[in-house]
Parts: sequence; structure tokens; C-alpha cells
Amino acid sequence: MFKNKLIVLSLVTVCVIVAATIFVKIRAPQLGKDKPSFFPELAEQMESVNHITIQGYAETINLSRVNDVWVIDEFDAYPALPDKVKSAVLGAADLKINSVKTKLARLYHRLGVEGPEVVDTTSLLLSLENAEKNKLIEVIIGKPRRSSTSQNSPGLYVRNIDDEQSYLVDGVMDITSVKTDWIERTIFDIPAEAIKSVRIDHADGDTFTLYKNEKGQEQFELQNLAAGKKIASELIINRFGSILSDVQISGARSQEKAQPQGNTIHAKVVSFEGIIANITAFEVDGIPYASYEFSYDESLLLIEDEKNNADNVRAFIANLNVRTLNWWFEIPEFKYEIFTKRSDFVARDSNSKIFIEDDAE
Repeated sequence: MFKNKLIVLSLVTVCVIVAATIFVKIRAPQLGKDKPSFFPELAEQMESVNHITIQGYAETINLSRVNDVWVIDEFDAYPALPDKVKSAVLGAADLKINSVKTKLARLYHRLGVEGPEVVDTTSLLLSLENAEKNKLIEVIIGKPRRSSTSQNSPGLYVRNIDDEQSYLVDGVMDITSVKTDWIERTIFDIPAEAIKSVRIDHADGDTFTLYKNEKGQEQFELQNLAAGKKIASELIINRFGSILSDVQISGARSQEKAQPQGNTIHAKVVSFEGIIANITAFEVDGIPYASYEFSYDESLLLIEDEKNNADNVRAFIANLNVRTLNWWFEIPEFKYEIFTKRSDFVARDSNSKIFIEDDAE
């Protein structure tokens, strides 16, 4: 009798172990290769993608492929970051279905798949289209996977725009509707210590030139400083040397489509390496813009070693012009304010109260 009970108990134990093993296998994450693709046809359609739209609650960006170059429509076809565009398309094609989630609209906000029209949502509506503007995919990208366990691969919640069903998918989608995230923000960086002279010309004829005689000179001098005048403080004047340093943009407009408005300001900036930057700046509706055109004057070089570096400088200038010619760039307000300064700002009466206060800064 005891023996029979032992056999029955052993069988029950075996059954429990088998059942537990089956349950664990069912619940365990599948290997990526066994999971179905969320967009099964996209892998073969990637070369057909010619238009991308990413809509968020506050912003929308439209990208187009023109002659195999991805550009931003809102920036008059200014080039987008190619690797970021490629990552977005490949990321969508690589999404794998992990599990089915809610189809109740009242719960969408928990996963971030309610859609970009909802106030303050984090949802992004991603659309990929072919050259004929036929939609290849249209999907709402929601929040990343909530679980942070190391066993889980990267994932996020998604929902096709015409489907109530939401899903957890494995994969990564590095996308945003913020336009500036799709461009190279810093277009060039010529340090202040490299600047030899700065000339500012206003539309009404007001003009002045600041210059240094040699590298390492701490403060600019003012050309044709009038008698009874004194140049402003070093702190104030040195701002002019930063005109070409770390120039970051927030947008671009084509010079073929947009014309300067109001009074324009021209600046000519010369470096000790013979680089000449001709700049035009203006403001429209409170947004400052500037254009940059670079050239080279080898006669400005004083040191033989610098003359031997002429080919490298020419190549540097050619690269700058490729990036800047024919564009108006939206520049930071603090950069534009430098252009707006006038001659009575840099040279004042020696006993001026304003001058003394500024000098004390």
C-alpha cells in the first residue's frame, strides 16, 4: 500500500514539474527570430520610402528624399541627419510583436498610444510614404517598455492608426517631432582667439572696425578712435570675437525662397589664418537670421608655417561654404545682438557715466 502511494506521489510530482516547465516556456520571452514582425512587408519596401512625417502634440516634421538626400520640408529642403533618418526606417522595420495589449481607448494613455491630438501627450504618429505619397505604414509610437528587468530586450508600445488593438513590441524607435533634433546644430566653430578683425556695417552708414595686431593680443583696438573717446571695456568688446565661435542654428531657409526683410547688417570677420567671413544678418518677426560666405586671403598670413598650411585652410573654407552658401540660418538671439551694436556702443566719452558703469562690469 505504501509502495503504491509512493508511485502515485512520484507521478504527481513529475506531472507538476512537466506542467511548470510548459508554463515557464509559454511565459518566457521568445527569441527575436521567432517573433512575428509588426510590419511584415516593410523590410522589402524600405527602398521605396520617400517621405516621413512625425507628428507630436506641439510639433510636426516632414522629411523627403530628394536625389537620395533626406531633407526637411519645413526648412526649405535643408539636409537632415542621414543616420538618424536611416535609423528611424530600420527601427520600424525591425519591430517584433512581443504581446497583445489593451484595445480600450480609456487605457491608451497608460501606454502612450492615444494619439498626438491629445493635449500634452507623448504619443508620436509616424507615417512612411512612397514617392507617390501612398502610405506604407501609419503607426502611433507610445511609451517605452515599463519593465526594467535585465531579461527584457528594449521595447515600446505601439498601435496602428486604424486599429483599436495596441501591442508591446521589441525594438527601438529613436524619433522625435522636434525639427532641430534632425539637423546638425553646430555649423562651424572658429574660436575667438583666432579672430584678427571685425567690421560691422549698419544700413544707415554707421560702421566701425575692431582689430588685433597679433595673435595673443588680449583686447581688440578700435580703428580710427576719435579724440576724446575711449573704447569700451574688455568684457564688452571681446564679445565681438565670438561671432564665429560655436555657431548653432535652430532652422534654415533657402535664399532662393526667402529674402531679407527690414534693415540688414553686414559684418566682415577676418582670422589670423586668412579666413574671411562675410555675414549678412537681419530679423523677421523676432527671429534672427544670418548668412555666411567664406573666402581666403593668403596675403594676410605673416608666419611661414601658416603659409605652408594654406592648402588645409582652403579645404576647410571649401567645406564651410558647402554647408553655408545659399542659406539663411536661424541663429541665437545673443549672437544676433552682437551684430546690432553700434559705434557709440564701442567708443564713448571717457568721462561718460555709462562708460564708467560698463567698464566696472
